[in-house]
Formats: sequence, structure tokens, C-alpha cells
Amino acid sequence: MSLQEMAEDVRAGLESKLRVRGRSLQAQIRKAGRLLPRYVRRDATYLAQGAELVSNPKLAKMVDMAKARQAHRKVLAYLETVDIAAQRRDAALQVAASIAFALLVTAGLVIFVLWQRGFI
Repeated sequence: MSLQEMAEDVRAGLESKLRVRGRSLQAQIRKAGRLLPRYVRRDATYLAQGAELVSNPKLAKMVDMAKARQAHRKVLAYLETVDIAAQRRDAALQVAASIAFALLVTAGLVIFVLWQRGFI
């Protein structure tokens, strides 16, 4: 498997699992930001930079293919663990919890104000 194919696999994985689109792998990594752990971001960046270097025959010798294969495996292994449904469910629960907390604080303040004015 060539480095270009590895980079395309990672691009497809980022798009399908994290819904991150971009013109290049480097752009997708930048957009993914904190959705990727540091070690995955580092390995994906190595693949992106290596894919750019491979286009030049003299610079292609600088790329360590063993490290590129390992980085490819690590990134795809992480992307396999990503569960889109769980992420959406967690986001919905966070929104619901923040709304419930805001309503609770507002109700507490209204009761406090009514108590201070002697209506309760």
C-alpha cells in the first residue's frame, strides 16, 4: 500500500467517522482539532506530510515507510473506536442538562426574590 493510499484511507475515515471535510488531509486534521487525541493527530500529520513528500522523487526517500504504516494503523484503529451515535447522544444530554440547570437556578432566584419581598 502506498503512502498516498494510506492518506486517502485516513481521509475517508475522518470524513465518515468524524464528519470532517477538507481539501486535503492536512486541512481535515486542522478542522478535526480536539476531536482527535494528540497521538492520533501527530500520526495523521506525519501521514499528511509524508504524502506531500512522496510526490517529489528525491524527497520521497525521507519518508520512513515503517513509521508511516504504523501511523496509518494507529489512526484507523482510533477511528474504529469512534461511535457517532454515542457522540450525538452525549451532546443532546449535555444540552438538556444545561437547560435544566438554567431553569433550576432561575426558579431558585424567583423564589428567593419572592421570599425577600414577602410574597411567600
